Amino acid sequence: MVMKPIKAKLVICALLLAFFIQSYISISSQSATFDEVQYFGIGKYLLTTHKWDVMGAILHPPLPYYLNSFPHLFVEQPRQLWEYGPDIVRDRAFLGAVDYYRGQALLSDPSNHNDRLLIASRLMTALLSVLLGWYVYRFSSDLYGEKGGILSTVLFAFNPAMLAFSGLIVPDMPLTVFSFIALYHVWKNLKYHALGSSLAAGIFTGLALLSKFNAVLLMPLVLIFYLAAMYREKKNLLPHMLLIFCIALIVLVLGFGFDLEPYLEGILFQFDKRVSGQAAFLMGNYTDFGWWYFYPLVFLFKTPISVLILFMLSLALLFLKKRRELFDDLFLLAPIICTMLFFSFSQGAIGVRYLLPAYPFMFVIIGSLCNFTVRIRCFSYAMVAWCIAASLYFAPHYLAYFNELVGGPANGYKYLVDSNLDWGQDLIGLKKFMDINGIQRISLSYFGADSPQRYGINYDWLPSHYLFNPEPDKPVLIHPDQLIAVSATNLQGVYLDSKDEYSWLKNKQPVAQIGYSIFVYDLKGNRTFKQ
Repeated sequence: MVMKPIKAKLVICALLLAFFIQSYISISSQSATFDEVQYFGIGKYLLTTHKWDVMGAILHPPLPYYLNSFPHLFVEQPRQLWEYGPDIVRDRAFLGAVDYYRGQALLSDPSNHNDRLLIASRLMTALLSVLLGWYVYRFSSDLYGEKGGILSTVLFAFNPAMLAFSGLIVPDMPLTVFSFIALYHVWKNLKYHALGSSLAAGIFTGLALLSKFNAVLLMPLVLIFYLAAMYREKKNLLPHMLLIFCIALIVLVLGFGFDLEPYLEGILFQFDKRVSGQAAFLMGNYTDFGWWYFYPLVFLFKTPISVLILFMLSLALLFLKKRRELFDDLFLLAPIICTMLFFSFSQGAIGVRYLLPAYPFMFVIIGSLCNFTVRIRCFSYAMVAWCIAASLYFAPHYLAYFNELVGGPANGYKYLVDSNLDWGQDLIGLKKFMDINGIQRISLSYFGADSPQRYGINYDWLPSHYLFNPEPDKPVLIHPDQLIAVSATNLQGVYLDSKDEYSWLKNKQPVAQIGYSIFVYDLKGNRTFKQ
């Protein structure tokens, strides 16, 4: 039975609405994550001054900055926050560095009362993410029909990784959106050779390049696709490919205001960072230069088991089919393989957000299961129900999601931390826990760049990464009558001077896990607390 297009479109709209609602609930219940603090409002400065002379200006291409700062254009904010002393040398290291104090000041400004500006800025990413969901449907339905499109969209709408970053002020989701749409139009162009698809592919490739430096991966992918298509069809498709590259370059130049020096400086800054390394944690091990198997394990731990099963099943069935369009299958697999390989050998170990561009292609491939036998379809629907149930059960803590292979989010800290689990997002949850239990003050080791004072959290400082110490001359003391709250990343000591700073707490049972990322301990051990 074929589903009518109008009915299918209504189902897709309902799914995208469900995705947006989940995203909104999540972003409105989270404090600013680590990177959001440094990116908050910088797009307004770049747009209104056309200068690249402040901290963070070259850390990423500017499109996500522009997008997320759109609500800032309608409010007044302190201009002095963007001013630096005359002795400041605005070299590459300065322009790529982060200014958390500026971000905290903007978050504490009256324009952000009750986090309204933070939420509005995040909604820009959420709306863009909905567009990605629509294109997942389009790509899958073009290949596998309406039912295939719906299956792919369901997996998108209830995927914890998509939901976790769908409303954050970071460039990972914009990169995912624009790169996927760009490759969709490349596929359309290779199939129909229409000028419109070439133009669209060029525009969205340019927007991807304007979102994150990793988007340069698109260029060799597009080149390979066109060379393979020309070999297969014996046609000269070079004009289409060159048109895409030219339009992408034009979009990139326009986005930087006809000055590509900040783009080139940003690329060099990223190379400098790679040489110096970044602290990382994986299952009790530490390094500054990553592990080749880090990203495969991240993918294995952070993807719902049901989706992993469906993905492997769809791959097996696609390549066992006697009649198939091999080019389409390889077209969908290439971005997944390239993304995994690139980051596996990049000498870095950041998190699942670097793998986001691979997920939409995986959803599309799984849509093919709707074209197989009744048993396979029924099995697929059961797996989809499992995926939806898991996503809803752990809502709205999508950032902390881990699948059942590691025991769920409660055990996630034993395997991964930082942006895979604990990115400073649970200050609001900590404040609620303190209020319902009548706790006036707490000993705090917080991993994040947001300010606990913004939420009325009174604390005694414990060794932390970036938490402000109001009394630096005062000895660090732990009051036995006071609860201790420690972020998971600090619990593992990833960025602390001593990795064993809080090892003595690991054998103690926390009385609460706030959003799975902040562990609360009661040293007296004779009190009960409301959750």
